[in-house]
Amino acid sequence: MNLRLLLARPGMLPLLLACLVAATQTGMAAALTPYEATYSASLNGLPVTVTSALEATSKGYRISTSATNLLGQLQEHENFHLADERIVVDEYQLQRALLGNQRLERLVVDPGQGIARYQRDDDTREIPFTPDLLGPMSYQVQLRRDLAAGSSAFDYQVLHRGKVKQYHFQTEGTESVTLPKGAVEAIRIRRVRDDNDRETIVWIAPNLDYQLVKLRQIEDGDSYELLLSGLNLRDATGSRP
Repeated sequence: MNLRLLLARPGMLPLLLACLVAATQTGMAAALTPYEATYSASLNGLPVTVTSALEATSKGYRISTSATNLLGQLQEHENFHLADERIVVDEYQLQRALLGNQRLERLVVDPGQGIARYQRDDDTREIPFTPDLLGPMSYQVQLRRDLAAGSSAFDYQVLHRGKVKQYHFQTEGTESVTLPKGAVEAIRIRRVRDDNDRETIVWIAPNLDYQLVKLRQIEDGDSYELLLSGLNLRDATGSRP
């Protein structure tokens, strides 16, 4: 797998970084803990910098991630809020620049009409929106919350590239993961797929506020890994317009 593939597939980054969002402590609490995390990776000998953040906004929360190296950059974010502890998607946007070529994707929810409008370049689609649908990134939040609540299997309906897709995850026990600052115990989680073309495994550390500490993606014989290199958990929730 190379960065061209990573950046050329909208939605690949949230899939690869499934679990970048942390929940609060060990329950289904309404407030989420803001954080900033950095990850190190290498693709075909080229270093890649991946960053992730969760922050409070005036209307709820924003998740953002980015991946950068010499060939290009990918940035995405999703805005959402909590209603009776249920995640409600508001808006999602992805921008990709690869070797001078740019692409924009956007998803906006209209709760009054019960529609999610998806736009990719000049292509626009309307998707019937129901409360059980999660966004391309906010499903990560729900997975963390469910994991903290003691669940071991996870099924979500996710808005993905103008369609509704079913995501399945399963825990596979605990393992020790060695980080630059030492080892940490983590829960190993596999994404369950209908085919064997791709394999995605993530390691989540309960002692680090259920943060992703390692990710491994295998596709077409190529392996790609992320490893947590820095984490800043904030106690207070700042407000952003």
